[in-house]
Amino acid sequence: MADALKERTARLLTDYLEYCAREPGTPARAPSTPEALVLRSVAAQILQRHERFLSHYRGYRGNRVELVAQVEREILAHPQPLSWGRVVALLTFAGTLLEGSPSGIDQEQELGDWEATVRQDCERLVDFLCNRLTGQHRAWLEAHDGWDGFCLFFTPMLPSWKRMLVQALLSCFTAVILIYFWKRLL
Repeated sequence: MADALKERTARLLTDYLEYCAREPGTPARAPSTPEALVLRSVAAQILQRHERFLSHYRGYRGNRVELVAQVEREILAHPQPLSWGRVVALLTFAGTLLEGSPSGIDQEQELGDWEATVRQDCERLVDFLCNRLTGQHRAWLEAHDGWDGFCLFFTPMLPSWKRMLVQALLSCFTAVILIYFWKRLL
């Protein structure tokens, strides 16, 4: 039996991490899912706010999966409650590690090795993060409506039914008044 949450999580992570790992100047593919669009948007805001800190990790040449594992243990630690903000912070950090080639690469062979390593690490990070999110943190994800809950959390709230009812009643009242005065003028 297929695990829908795991498949959806893997698709989201692949979309986002491949988006981050693309060559600088290469146009981005359109987001593959609504949650991918939301993740890219929220991650861009985090990157903008924390540019100074995260810029130190662009072009990272060490073991990306191990570093993300360390950060994951800190960000998603048990004494602190898990939140969508923490999940996005972790994914943004992982994506930052895959961004851009290091500035010290001059030779074409070394650049090819760099790109191959980034592709491989992208796949490894998708596997690692997918297993953590849908394994250890599965109950939390399910309790918060999975990736639909993620989209709802970061999407501006729609007006409540009470507010919509008041607006509808005011519109009707305004229409009745306008019709009344219009008929009086005729």
